[in-house]
This record gives sequence, structure tokens and C-alpha cells, in this order.
Amino acid sequence: MKTKQISIKEYSEKINPEYFRSNRKYPDRPITKQTIKYRIKNNLILPEVIKYNRVGKVHVLTVKHDF
Repeated sequence: MKTKQISIKEYSEKINPEYFRSNRKYPDRPITKQTIKYRIKNNLILPEVIKYNRVGKVHVLTVKHDF
């Protein structure tokens, strides 16, 4: 299985917001970087992410190559 590594910023721009919101006030707003960091800090599931690494202060997410 081919994978690639992306940043939190790129992940938040490409991910479908419907994975995160089921019954919210604004379901069509984009996902923020703070949302991703909150989920990482609290060990919550990140859709489409295979593995998470932190290199120094940079967060690196491993996803499938066709993400």
C-alpha cells in the first residue's frame, strides 16, 4: 500500500467536513487546524489517517497516496 506524508494544514484543507460533523450548527464550514490538533491531543480518530508522527514541532500525518 502506497502512502504519503502531509501536514495538518494540507489535511484540514482536503478532508471532507462530513467525517467530523454529524449534527452541528454549521455543517459546511471547513475543518480548522485547531480541530485536528485537538483530536491528536485527545487520542480521537482522524478519518483517512493511517499514522501520526511529530517531528520536533511539526505534525506529520501519513495517509494513502490517493488522498
